[in-house]
Amino acid sequence: PLEQLETFLQQLALRHRTILPVLLYRHLDTDLCVRLLRAGLFDAVSVPVDPRRWTRLCADAAETGRRQAASRDLQHQAQATSRLLHAQRRQLGETTARVTGGLLRSQEQLEEVNRELTDQMEQLSLLYQFGRELSGSRNWDRTLEGLLQNLTGFVGAAGAALILRSAPGGEYAARRTYRWEESAWDRVVLNLQGQVDAAVAECMLAPGIFGVGADGRQPTDQDRRIIALPLVHQSVRLGFLLLLLESAESRDAVSRRFLPFLQTVQVILSEEMAGAQLLDRMRDIGAFNARVLETVSSGIWVLDESGRTVYCNRAARQLLTGAPAVPDPEVEFVFDVGRGRQRQAPTYQPSTAAHTAAAGEDLPELFADARLLLDDLDGVLLSQLRDRGGEPFRGEGRIVAEQGETVPVLVQTSTMPGRRPEECWLVVVADDLREAQKLDAARRHADRLEGLVEMSATLAHEIRNPLMGLSAQAELLADQLPDGDDRSRYIEVITAEVQRINETITRLLSFVRPYQPRLTDTSLLELARDSLELVRPVADDRSVRLLPLRGPQAAADPADWVQSVDGAQIKQVLLNLLINAIDAAPTGGEVALAIDRSDHLELTDADHGTTQLLPGIALTVADDGDGIAPADWDRIFRPFFTTKSSGTGLGLSICHKIITAHGGDIQALRESNYTLFRVQLPDERPQAEPTKSLEAS
Repeated sequence: PLEQLETFLQQLALRHRTILPVLLYRHLDTDLCVRLLRAGLFDAVSVPVDPRRWTRLCADAAETGRRQAASRDLQHQAQATSRLLHAQRRQLGETTARVTGGLLRSQEQLEEVNRELTDQMEQLSLLYQFGRELSGSRNWDRTLEGLLQNLTGFVGAAGAALILRSAPGGEYAARRTYRWEESAWDRVVLNLQGQVDAAVAECMLAPGIFGVGADGRQPTDQDRRIIALPLVHQSVRLGFLLLLLESAESRDAVSRRFLPFLQTVQVILSEEMAGAQLLDRMRDIGAFNARVLETVSSGIWVLDESGRTVYCNRAARQLLTGAPAVPDPEVEFVFDVGRGRQRQAPTYQPSTAAHTAAAGEDLPELFADARLLLDDLDGVLLSQLRDRGGEPFRGEGRIVAEQGETVPVLVQTSTMPGRRPEECWLVVVADDLREAQKLDAARRHADRLEGLVEMSATLAHEIRNPLMGLSAQAELLADQLPDGDDRSRYIEVITAEVQRINETITRLLSFVRPYQPRLTDTSLLELARDSLELVRPVADDRSVRLLPLRGPQAAADPADWVQSVDGAQIKQVLLNLLINAIDAAPTGGEVALAIDRSDHLELTDADHGTTQLLPGIALTVADDGDGIAPADWDRIFRPFFTTKSSGTGLGLSICHKIITAHGGDIQALRESNYTLFRVQLPDERPQAEPTKSLEAS
């Protein structure tokens, strides 16, 4: 049937594309032919077949077969190409995706590396800044404050604190804090110390504490927020650097991110703190040595190889200038030791009045300006003192001070290493011999006085015996002369002169004789009043106004003026001082006596050079005379020194002897237009040996 033929053609076209079906027919409807052509029929040939048509049909079939084969090949190639392109496109997409992902990851890694590099550069920059500021800073408080501020801002902490020990084994104290204040830092450190010790036992650079309380206690919220960096140098705990974070999570994040940085900060601070403590100890030793050198009485010079001064102490500056060297409180002289002086030529001007110990002051050079002269050496002193083969020099000489004043000195020299290994410095020590020479002169004077004492005692004995005989003979002659005889006045002159010589000998013996006060309770107020009344006729005769006693109203109780003294001797002292004041006062002048009680009498022990404050009574005699000449102030209490034409010079010496025997003191001073002699008597006399001779007094 035609339907089966149509189906067969369709199946044949699907299964065998290389077969071209040809239909041979005798009679074929046109519509049926169209249907069969649509179903896959190649051509239709009527029977009988025309040979020429059949040949053309075969040729067309062959051509069509070739075209179909070519078409199929093209189709297969197109499909293969399509599959290849699809595979390559898929592979390209995968490669592109893979490369793009790699690029993105590489970009992210580069960004991360860049961030880490930037972070590390910032850390390095901050570490360099810390090290530079700590090593070169002179104001550590300001530097530490800036360090804590920068560190806090860099790691994102809420606050920071530097806790240090004042000394090894000492208590912890906050050296510097930033945005973190605690009432007791010891408690904070105590809570952390046990944990830090455990961490340090495992690693010397342990960065901090993480969530465990000290001594087994539960950690507080603040413990969980703290990073503690122990500062350790050579197994010695110096302190802690504490960082306070906002929370425990931020503490953990900071410790992970900045662990190497914090460890480096820890090392820098530990080294710098150890160096600073060592420098402080060196400064303390240097300051101690410098202060010792500044306070010794000997002048000390250190000179370089050219003879220029490297260092000289206060006594040396005073010897060179002749004026006291006053230290400048604004200058730390310890830093001048060993640093040398200015190298330019000296600009010292002898005419200038101001000479201080300020740093950088130009002083005369000991050798270059020829200020040192030695008795045993001539010529160039520097080379002779330096080239002694290490043997020190000791000898006397002179230092020429300002305006040509010559100071006798005892000089000792030695050598010491300089700044560089090849340098050798010269050390010169000069002791001022002026006081020693004064003491030697005083000793010789005392020796002469001792001989004078012995001679005075002998002469007093030898003179008094003839005087007694002379006085007795004069009395016998007076009894034999008739009344009204003019010769009697010669006998009176002889008797008066004998009496005057005897009184002089008595005063001399009173001065040289050992004296021990006979102490009785005596009212010094009444004693002062009696003394004023006894000298009033003398004052009236000299036209000198004797002022009333001053000061007794200061004490309400009369018993306050009672002291255990030798009343007769104290009255002798007051009378002597009052008569001297009347003699010194001008005509129409005035003399006053004042008495006062004080709890702080400043009494000097002349034998030991010490001063003590004691309660007692002070008696002051004042006159408005011309005063004592400046050259006589140091001599007024010496025996036999007097400015009066008829005096013996023993009055003030005896007064000084009496007062010192009572454990008191007598002073002469000038205030305003008045000359004052102030007698100070303590309530309790110090236990002292009695005065035995002129030397002891």
